[in-house]
Amino acid sequence: MNTRSTHLTEYAIKEIISEKFSQWKSVSPSQISITRLTGLTNITYKAQAMIDITPQTILFREFGNAERFVDSQQERIVFKTISDMDLGPQQLECGSSWRMEEFVKNGIHPNNEKMAEADFQFKAMGVLQKFHQMEIPIVNDGQSLILKKTISQEMKANVLKKIEKHELYTDVELKQLECIENFLNNEEEFNYLSQMTSRENHEELKFCHNDLNQLNIFNTSKKDKEIVFIDYEYCSYNYPSYDIANFLNESTINYQHEEDPYYILVEDNFNTTPIQAHFLALSYILNKECNQIEINQIQRLINENTNKNKDELKIFIGLVKQILESRLSEQEIVDLFTAISYLKRRIRRFQIISNLNWVWWSVLLAHEKNSLNFEYIDYGFLRFKMLTKLLEQEKARKNTQ
Repeated sequence: MNTRSTHLTEYAIKEIISEKFSQWKSVSPSQISITRLTGLTNITYKAQAMIDITPQTILFREFGNAERFVDSQQERIVFKTISDMDLGPQQLECGSSWRMEEFVKNGIHPNNEKMAEADFQFKAMGVLQKFHQMEIPIVNDGQSLILKKTISQEMKANVLKKIEKHELYTDVELKQLECIENFLNNEEEFNYLSQMTSRENHEELKFCHNDLNQLNIFNTSKKDKEIVFIDYEYCSYNYPSYDIANFLNESTINYQHEEDPYYILVEDNFNTTPIQAHFLALSYILNKECNQIEINQIQRLINENTNKNKDELKIFIGLVKQILESRLSEQEIVDLFTAISYLKRRIRRFQIISNLNWVWWSVLLAHEKNSLNFEYIDYGFLRFKMLTKLLEQEKARKNTQ
C-alpha cells in the first residue's frame, strides 16, 4: 500500500533510473530528460536518454495515492502478467513506489471524436472482448468487487463522513457536495440503484479493465496492436457490461482539454449514448460470435451515423443479419440478438453505477495529502450530473416497458 506523503522529485527519478535500469547503466542522471505526462491516479513521466542507446525512451510511473480504490499489489501482478503475455507494455524494472515500462512508440490517445466513431468502437469492442478472455491470477470470488463496493452502505457512510469536513472545501465545492449529499440521503433513490443492478443478473464475471478513458487507450501504427489498453490500476473480475459502460461514459469526457479544469463533457457524445450503448453491445457480441470473414464484412457496412442514428442502426442490423443467415439458423440469430438486447440493457444501467463509482473516487481523494493537483470535487460533480441524467432515462424506459 502506498503511504508516501510526498512525490518523487525529478532528480530522484533520474537517480532511480540511472541506478536501477540495467539497460541504462552507462547513462548518468544528467543525461536523462524527464517530461511529466498525464494521469489521475499515478504520476507518469517520459524519460529519454540524451545519448545514443536502446531503448532511447522509457515510461517511469510513480504509484499514486488511491488506496481505497486501488490494490497496489494486485496491480503489480496484473501488469507483470499482461507484460509477460505480450498483450501490453513491457515491464522493465519495478520498485515499491515506482515502475519503469516500455514507452509505447507512435501511440496516440484517441480524441473524443475518434472515441465516438462507429468503426473505432467496433474495433475497440473486439480488443476488449479478447481482454476479457484473459485469466489473471488475482481474486475472483464470484462477485463483482467494484459493484459491491460502489453500492455498499460502508462506501456511502465514508463519503458522507468526508463531505462533513466542510473546512476543506470552497463555497462552490460545498454547493456541489450538497447536491451529492442530498442524493445519498435519499434512501429510496439509493435502494433503486441496488435493485436495478441485481435485475436480470446472469452475466459471467470476466477480467475487466474498469478505467478505459482516452488516456488509457493508444491508437498505434502496428496492425496487430492497432488499439492498446494501458494502465491497469483498477482491473478486477467484473461484469463485461460494466467495462463497456465505463468506456461509453469516458468517451463523453475530453481529458485533453487545454483550458482549466482540463476536462470537459462533450455534449454531442453524451446525448447519443443510448444509441451508442446498443451499438457497443452489438459490436461486442459480434466480435465474440463471428468468424474473421464475417467481421471483415460487417466492418465494411459501418458508416459515421451507424451508432448515432436509430434508422441507420436499424439498417445496419438488417444487413448484419443477412451476413449471418449464411451460417446461422433463424433461431440462432434470434438467440444472438436476444443476447445483444440483454447486454444493451446492462450497459445502460451500469453507466449509472460507473459514474457513481467516480463520484465516490472524486470525493474521497479530494484535498487528501499527496493527491494530485486536480479539481476532484468539480469532476465528481460532473460525473454526478451525468449519473442523474442517465438515471432519469433509465426510469423513463422502465415506466414504458
